[in-house]
Amino acid sequence: MQGPTLPISIEIDTMKYRQEGEVHRDKCTRIADGMKDSDEHFHAIRDILLDQRFLPAGRIQAAVGAARQVTPFNCFVSPTIPDSMSGIMDVAKFAAETMRLGGGIGYDFSTIRPRGDIIAKTGSPASGPVSFMRIFDAVCGTVASAGHRRGAQMGVLRVDHPDIEEFIRAKQNTNHLTNFNVSIGITDAFMEAVEKNEGFDLVWNGKKYRTINALNLWNEIMRSTWDWAEPGVLFIDRINEMNNLWYCEDIAATNP
Repeated sequence: MQGPTLPISIEIDTMKYRQEGEVHRDKCTRIADGMKDSDEHFHAIRDILLDQRFLPAGRIQAAVGAARQVTPFNCFVSPTIPDSMSGIMDVAKFAAETMRLGGGIGYDFSTIRPRGDIIAKTGSPASGPVSFMRIFDAVCGTVASAGHRRGAQMGVLRVDHPDIEEFIRAKQNTNHLTNFNVSIGITDAFMEAVEKNEGFDLVWNGKKYRTINALNLWNEIMRSTWDWAEPGVLFIDRINEMNNLWYCEDIAATNP
């Protein structure tokens, strides 16, 4: 027998990867037809898929040759989030479309000014990046409710952002930001301060807001990760140093 045999495997394959009315053979034919370079190539791909000697990633199985408009790619990172209401909403719209088509998306919220900072145009205090993450959380929950695939998001904040402590504690609960994984962008400067048990400046847009003890902050991150499995850490300077495209891009966030 070709295709999955366990009832749970058949159920998941039918729900997430097959088109309506497709059996395993139909799915393999559709994928092979969408990926072929020639008739010979089509038959070779289909035979491999039929016997399950190789299966593409889930998004590829669901999307290639499909009638519905979905993406065969899993991984996206949003454009830089502007520090303005209209800019943030534009990125939220971009994210909604990405998730609607089946992609997961990551964001760097470090570009949003810290909580309490005065907004010059309105004279009112800013609510900070964590508050805006709730908008993206709601978008993800709403879009995911319309399809079979749960939305996936990664929220990132640099360790030197003034709101870093609020960010660390943002998921120490069971009902907030449930559509997010969160990670901290850890810099070399921070790790050096941890090793030396020194003070570490929290800054935004070139302005220093306060100085904290780096080791204490690191310990808080580790305690939260142990107790709540969040946040993760991204050694962001190491990532950029090892990036093969370092000469033309800076990485600030990752996909979930």
